[in-house]
This record gives sequence, C-alpha cells and structure tokens, in this order.
Amino acid sequence: MTKETSLRNTGLWLLKPCTRKLAGFLSHQNIQLRNESAKALGLIGDEESIVPLTDCLFREKQDPAIPAALAEFKNQDAQNALLQAFKEAESEIKPNLALALGSYKTKAVVEALKEGLNDIDPNVRFNCISALAQIKDNSSVSNLLACLGESNEWIFLNVINTLAQIGDHKATSTLTEFYAKERNERKRSVIIAALGQIGDLTAVPTLVRALRDDDDRVKANAIESLSRLGIPSEKLLSLVLPFIKHSNNRVRGNAILAAEKPGSYDLTPTLLDMKNDPNKWTRATLAFVLHKIDHAKSLSLIIELLRDHDKTVRKNAAYALSKKAKEAQSEIIIKLLDDEIADVRLQGIAIIGKLKIKSAAEWLVRLFKQDSNPSIRSAIVTSLGEIGTKFDVPILVEALKDRDPRVRANAVESLEILLGEKAIPHLKPILKDPDNRTKANAAKALFALGDIDVTNNLEKMLSSNDIPTRLSAIHTLGQLGLMLRDIEKLPLDGILKRKLESIELPKIQFVQKTFDSLPKFPVIPPQRPQNEILAKSPIISGTNVSDKESTRKKIAQLASENKTAEAYLLVSQFIKAYPDDLMAHFFAGNTAFKLERYEDSALHFRKVIELDFFNIQAHANLGMALFKSNKLIEATESLKNALKLKPEYTVVRFNLANIYLKLKKYSDAAKSFEEGLRYQPPTSKILNNLAFAYNKCGNFEKSAEIYRRVIATAPNDAGAYYNLAVLLIRLNRKMEAKQILIRAKSTIEKGTIEASNIKDLLERLSQGNQQ
Repeated sequence: MTKETSLRNTGLWLLKPCTRKLAGFLSHQNIQLRNESAKALGLIGDEESIVPLTDCLFREKQDPAIPAALAEFKNQDAQNALLQAFKEAESEIKPNLALALGSYKTKAVVEALKEGLNDIDPNVRFNCISALAQIKDNSSVSNLLACLGESNEWIFLNVINTLAQIGDHKATSTLTEFYAKERNERKRSVIIAALGQIGDLTAVPTLVRALRDDDDRVKANAIESLSRLGIPSEKLLSLVLPFIKHSNNRVRGNAILAAEKPGSYDLTPTLLDMKNDPNKWTRATLAFVLHKIDHAKSLSLIIELLRDHDKTVRKNAAYALSKKAKEAQSEIIIKLLDDEIADVRLQGIAIIGKLKIKSAAEWLVRLFKQDSNPSIRSAIVTSLGEIGTKFDVPILVEALKDRDPRVRANAVESLEILLGEKAIPHLKPILKDPDNRTKANAAKALFALGDIDVTNNLEKMLSSNDIPTRLSAIHTLGQLGLMLRDIEKLPLDGILKRKLESIELPKIQFVQKTFDSLPKFPVIPPQRPQNEILAKSPIISGTNVSDKESTRKKIAQLASENKTAEAYLLVSQFIKAYPDDLMAHFFAGNTAFKLERYEDSALHFRKVIELDFFNIQAHANLGMALFKSNKLIEATESLKNALKLKPEYTVVRFNLANIYLKLKKYSDAAKSFEEGLRYQPPTSKILNNLAFAYNKCGNFEKSAEIYRRVIATAPNDAGAYYNLAVLLIRLNRKMEAKQILIRAKSTIEKGTIEASNIKDLLERLSQGNQQ
C-alpha cells in the first residue's frame, strides 16, 4: 500500500459516518436526495458503498445517477454489478447502464456492449456506441461498421464519431464508400471529419473530392482533415489556398489554419484584408483564428481588433489575447477592464489572474467597488486570489459578506489560497452561509486546511429536516471525496497530508466483521398487544423526554420490567423529540414486533437503515417484520440485503429459504438452504425442508439423498423414513423402499401415529409386490 493510498483510507474512515448516511438516502423517497447521494458516493469511492448502490440499481430503475456512481469506482465488484444488471435489466434502465460500462475497459464489458448494439431499443444501441467510444477497443470496429445501415440518423452519426475516436484504419474503406453514396449533408460532413481523425492516407482522394462538395460544412471539414494527415506541405497548400478568401467564414478560417502549418506561405496580406473587411463576421473569424496561429503580427492584430466597434469582434479578440498575452502587455490588458462589453472585461480579469499581474491588483479592487455585475465581481475575487497579494485580504474578507453568493463562494477559495491555515477563523462562520455552494466551498477549504472537524458539521447537516441543507452537505462530501482521490497531487508537506498522517486509526473491525456482537431478534417471544395499556397511557407520566439520558434509563427500566407497551409509548415520544436517534428506532422496532405491531416495526427498521445502511440486523429484522405483515416479496428483498452484507448469517439465510417455500419458489429455497449449510452443520429440520424443496423441484434423487442424511442425523425421524420410502417407490426402487420401512418399523416407537403410517405403507407395498 502506497503512502497516498494509506492517507486516502484514513480520509475515507473520517467520512465513514457521513457515507453511511448517504447510503441510507439511496432508499429515500426524494429523488433529488437519492441521486445526489449516489453521485457523492461515486466521487468518494468507498468500496463499502458498492453493495447499497448495486441494490439501488435494480430498485430505482429510472435513476441515471446510480450506474454513473458505480462507474466511478472502476473496480471488479462495481463492474460485475453493472454487467449483471445490464444482462438482466429491462430496457428502461439499460441505456444508463451502457454509459456507465464505458468506464471499464475490459474484454467482458466490450463483449456485452457489442451484444447491446443489437438491442431492440434504439436508446440502448445509442449508448452502447457511446460507451465503446470511451473504451476505444479495436475489436468493436466490425460491429460498429455493421450499424451504419441504421435508419436512425443520430445512431448513424454516433457510430461515425465512435469510429473516429477509435481511429482504426479498417474503417476507412467503408466510410469512403458511404460518403460516395450519401445524400444527407450532415452525414457527409461527419464522415469527412472522421476520416481526418482516423488519419489513413488512403482517404486523401475522398477528402480532395469533398473540397468540391456543395455543402460548406463538408468543405470546412475536408480542409481540416487534410491538414491532419501530414501530407507534403506543397500539396496541402495547393489544395487549401483556393479557399483562403471563401465566402463561408468557417471554410476560410480552416483554410488559413491549414495554410499556416507548412510555414512557407505568407498570410500577412490575407490577415490584413480580413481586419479591414466591412463584414463583422469576417473580422470576428480573424480574431478567432489569431489565437490558433503563430504569426508575427498575431498580437498586434489582436490589439487592433480590441478597438473594433463590434461587440462580437472585441469579445473574440479578448479571448485570443487571453491565449497569447504576456505580462509585457499588462497596460493593454488593464485597459480591457474599462470596456463596455462584460465578456471583454471578464477576459481581461481572467488574463490578469492567469499572468499574476500584481500591478493590476489595485485596478481590480477599484472595479470590484464600482461594477455591479455579479459575474465581473466574482471573477475579480478569483483573480485576486490567483495574484496572491496579501494586501488584498481585507477586500476578500469583505467579499465574504457580499450579497451575491458567487462572490462569497469565490472569496472562500481565494482566502484559502492566500492565507492557508490563517484563513480558518474567517471560513468557519461561512459554514452557516445560506448559499449551498458557498457553504460547500468553506467546508472543502477547511478540510483541505486540516480542519477535519468539519466532517462533524456535515454529518449534522445530513440529519437536518431541511432538504436543501442535506443536499449542500452531500455535494460537499462528494468534493471531499474528489480531494482524497487526488491526494497524491497535493504538495508533499501539505496541511491535509500532515493532518491525516497524524491520525491513528482505531484497531476495530468494520460492521461486516462485528455481527456476533449484534443482538438477536426477537429477544423474547412476541406477546399479545396490551391494548388496554396502550389506550390508557397516552403519556408516560413523570418523564421529560428533553432529558435524553434519563429518558433512555426509564425506557430500559420499563423493558426490564416486561412493561413492553409502556416502553413502546415512551420510546415513541422520545423519537418525536429526536427523530434521527438510531438506537431509539432500533429499540422501537423490536418492541413493536413483540407487541405484534408488525407494520410499525417495519417503519422503525426502515428508518434505522436510512440512518445506517450497513446495520445488518436492521435488514434482518425488517425482513421478519415484513414477513409477519404478509409482505413476502418485500421480506425476501430485506433478507437478501442482510446477506449481501454478511453472507454467513445462516439464521437469515434459512429464514429466506423458508419464505421461498411459502412463495412456492422451490428452486430458490433449495439454493438458499444449500448456501446456509456452507456455514453451519445441518439440523434435521433444515435437511427435511431442503429435501422437500428438491422434491418439489422434481429432483427426486437429490431429495432422497437428503432424506438419508436426515435419518443419519436423527434416526428417530419417522417423517424422513416415510418420505424417503415414497420417493424410492416413485423412482421404482421398491426393494430399497421396503428395506427403509422395515428399518423404520423397528426404530420408531410403537403405538404412535407415525408408526401406524409406516406400517400401512409397508403393507401396501408388500401387497403390491405380491400382485
């Protein structure tokens, strides 16, 4: 394990209480809360979250955030979950799954996506193509080429773009053939662009032909593609020079860029003509081109275009200057701050920050106080942080109180850069800012500065009843997760690294390893509801629930005195005051179960799971409460969730098997019994149920084998002898059946109903043999 991995694991441990709440939110009815929690879990990347995300994948089929979150993990477990879902899911979820699979560049994923190209749903086909574009696997080229016969234009265009990204020359001949016969201009232009990206010189004749195409988009793409192929400069110039003064600005711009590449053609007259052209779009095209070419007059032309009377031209020129400017042009750059066009002023502010022009700081401060445009003011705050002059700290502290949230959010980031740990006193109060982004920036900055206590604030925010507050915390946690992913990029002596290094993780095992310490459920056999107590005791007198500890003691005392109904009433009052108290809900769930209030019990255990998805016992208890409520399908889902977290939890596995028997899902029941027997020695009851399940599946040989094991385990089990004999008769092994019955007759206590049934069966079998 590298040092960075160890530090990340420490960070994930700090976030663990929050990530478990996020996992609980995956079951929340609010779709935004659900989706944002999934996104954050993906960004954090704690592998413990794969199980709840996988479970949610099948439960919330329309949520695109779930597969996208699993895509962030990029490990085998997440890949397997997505693959299984993709192969088994209905079409409504498959498009999102296909996109998520694009993050996994493995043979199994590529094969699944290639198969998805034949799906009946066009959305699935489209997203499978997009995923293959992410993966860029050459083996998919033939399958993609077969999709070019698609009548759906968007799928056709997506196939072309994907082939371009893969860049395999095998596609060239097919694409040139399609260009020759294609009547749709958009399709032709995309094909020509793709040929340039693929870079196969055999496409040159087709690209040259495309220069004569009627459509200007095709011409522009043909010029760009030819310039990419590395053909001799004289040849390239002879092909593109006729388009230097073309009426279409994109064609002209691409021709200038292509002609500049060889370096042997003087573009100066052309550029000057464009600068003086009365058509503003020609001048705007020049401004755009200037940031891409390396010409001696580029900078002087950009400066002249900054004085153009047209707003679009000045905007493009300002952008070009941002790409070309050096600190030597600071005087010109500062003048941009007075331009009437906001976009030009924004470019000037951005350039000052990028080049760290300290002499411009006072101009920025002056503009901040004068300009009412929030975009301008927030950009100034960012640039002041980039310049890094501590003289600007007062204005940034003042900006923390600005009316506009963008200004406040950017001020947080700038103060973090400028002051480091000294920014903490300024940033702590911002955790109460009404704007979510500002609040998130403050939490992220404090965490980066080593104030790890901010995770406690985030945990409290997650427990808020206010959905926007929860969403703000969720977004922030996602950002902290990203920070931990990139921890190796932080400076070697970074504050956060030092803080994480100083933390010694407690030597405890996580939830998956602590099952033996969990309370068994139910603790005592269920008792009848004490309706008269419930009716007569609406309030438990003498207890003030505002005093948490004394109320807990009172609840425990009532439970120890077997006053179950009173205990339930009091814990219900306690929950009203403290709705997110996990242990209170757990106790209430158990108590409601004992009172046979199974639906109430289920509600409490659902809340426990929302608060801590990894509480295995809550999943198990919820399953039993649902079973008692006769909600058998829901009960199986809850028990399966418990088993995902603890496969060796045999009590739950056998309970699940018995519910399958009630649902007449005999194959599932047999499988569940067999899985349970991997973890504990069998009892005769379990073996009897397993044999029954195999019998109902029609697997009589296996059923007979299991009944023999029952007899070996419990020699006095009359039912096992009887059922085994019946199976052997059905298998036409009557002599074996007779021997089993004779043995049973000598073993089973005489005078019992079981002994009588065995005697009758033996007599009928003997009479049948005589006949």
